[in-house]
Amino acid sequence: MRILMISALEVWALAEGGGARSLFETLLGYTRRGHEIDFVSATVGANHQHGAPLVAPPEIAGVRFHRFHLPSLADLPLPLPALAAKVDQKLRFALLFPWLASRRAEGLMRHGHYDLLYGYELHGVLAQRLVRREHRLPLVARFQGSVMHPYLGEPLSLARRYEEVLALQTPAEMYIMTDDGTQGDEVLARLNPASAGKVRFWRNGLDLGSMRPPAPEEVEGARRELGLADDEMVLVTATRLARWKRIDRAIEAVALLRAKGVRARLLIVGDGEERAVLEEQARALSLTDRVSFTGAVPQADVQHYLWAADVFVCVNELSNVGNPLLEAMLTGRCISTLDVGDTRDLIRDGETGVLISSGEPAVIAAALEELARDPARRKRLAAGARAFAEANFWSWQQRLDAEVDAVEALVSWQAAVVSDV
Repeated sequence: MRILMISALEVWALAEGGGARSLFETLLGYTRRGHEIDFVSATVGANHQHGAPLVAPPEIAGVRFHRFHLPSLADLPLPLPALAAKVDQKLRFALLFPWLASRRAEGLMRHGHYDLLYGYELHGVLAQRLVRREHRLPLVARFQGSVMHPYLGEPLSLARRYEEVLALQTPAEMYIMTDDGTQGDEVLARLNPASAGKVRFWRNGLDLGSMRPPAPEEVEGARRELGLADDEMVLVTATRLARWKRIDRAIEAVALLRAKGVRARLLIVGDGEERAVLEEQARALSLTDRVSFTGAVPQADVQHYLWAADVFVCVNELSNVGNPLLEAMLTGRCISTLDVGDTRDLIRDGETGVLISSGEPAVIAAALEELARDPARRKRLAAGARAFAEANFWSWQQRLDAEVDAVEALVSWQAAVVSDV
């Protein structure tokens, strides 16, 4: 197949191959099967960390990148107030990106034949919505989860998030929604009833071959290299530092643990727009010796930090079933996470981890204190997490093979229908 893909996301959100790898693996999954992709995007992605240097997309055999400049108020030689920057970001990607991306796609289609349109995440889907006005090729609408579930039934909230609603309601032949605990399947069913029967609701894949539990000496080595004391209760988070990830809760919980005499140490793996705010919070709570920020970490090195952990902590606002939690389960770590979204589909309280009933730091600290004082329980929960992961998780190749199989069947069926007509 020859695929025309549009996305407002950068393939790697952070430098040196850091950040979510879903888009990168998607490109590999199709090209591994011999398909070609023309990828339309802006030079600065919607997931670009403010202030970070621009990085060229990776070289992937079979993928041709077509990038364009997306104008911004930040291009002006004037200071931009925070509110103006936020409005600028929304308008650029909700309105300007779909129009410019669709125009670039139209130019490509005038010079070549395509078998499939693929919109990756909401702004890419909005652009393909415009392309489809002139070209009736089959469309795959791909979403990495959804933030919309809390707003269902709230007309004003839905109106403020019109671009998400419009993207989710876009007519398509197939919808691929990541099962990341945000209940995206329910969102599609409510906002787009016509999607019924066309939705693939799949979890992301993992590096099953390399992500594994450590031997005792590997735990000791990881902790020693990171300068962690044997008697410290090491907590690890691994995520993009965005506001809704609520890393502030984990930092405050560490302060409460210290007040209770628990020698907790928090390693915050990742980077993002909230880092400066979180670093200031740690300083204000006198936790600079208890909270460490690693910055962006290449995917291959994340396991090193997980091995050093006594407990993997995830206290996100909407859902906690992202790849970091899946990787922590696969490496046999004890999991402590909030009971929100579909998190309990993976974390069964007392079996594969600890579900925390509230996002209040005092409640989080109380759950972590119990784990700190019960190493045998941590070991049992870690074993349960690993056993669940082995029985239920896909490799990235398995996940993308399932997708490519479904898309190939869709394109073949569409071609047969057209030829019959």
